[in-house]
Amino acid sequence: MKKVSFVFLLAILIVSVLTPIKQANAQGNDGRIFVPLKISSKKFVPLADEELEEIRKNDEYTVELTYDQAVERTSEITGDSIKDIKKENPNSTKDVKKVGIGARTLGQATATATATATCTWTETSTTHTVKSHNAKLIVIVRACRDGSFGWIEKSKKPMLQEFKASSKSFKGTVKVDLESSGYFYVANGNFYNNTSVSHSGTTGSNTVFTATYTVTSTSDHYGALYTGVKWKQVTN
Repeated sequence: MKKVSFVFLLAILIVSVLTPIKQANAQGNDGRIFVPLKISSKKFVPLADEELEEIRKNDEYTVELTYDQAVERTSEITGDSIKDIKKENPNSTKDVKKVGIGARTLGQATATATATATCTWTETSTTHTVKSHNAKLIVIVRACRDGSFGWIEKSKKPMLQEFKASSKSFKGTVKVDLESSGYFYVANGNFYNNTSVSHSGTTGSNTVFTATYTVTSTSDHYGALYTGVKWKQVTN
């Protein structure tokens, strides 16, 4: 009887020892369960025009665009021709190299491996209220990604930095200072009724770019806007 009990207890002991080992093999030595990585969710998938239209109904948003989508959006807001926009912002299909991740993540990583990354364009919208009117500041910047990690090409001039103000026209300046994960901006100027706006040009170098806008008439003033220095997050 004692021999049978000893054998039974030994069997229980063996099972209790082997079970955690099997679980560890299924989970990993640190106990984490391995889940297949969905690579497709970390790649840029262009949105349809209908999807973009729905997103743009929001006051605040950030959305990735193809080169052609970015050009079309810029043309829609500025009134400039597709040809002129492409001439000023030529497409670059060349892959870029990651050059020291730590150098562009503001200290979030220290890896130094190099690899190719995909670059597209990212449109952001930030709404500012002038009296009872909501004016959307639309900025389109060149951004790259490697999997789920993204960053802005800081030396690349934004394709667009302009107010989409519908019935109001903006005279003034919009200044952006690009960082790896977003940008600082300052808008300073006035909105007018019954007039049209024109882009006088965008100047700048390195990471700071200033767009200047004028109007044909200043007789019907609506309201002034000075945002102060604001931050807009773009990438992870």
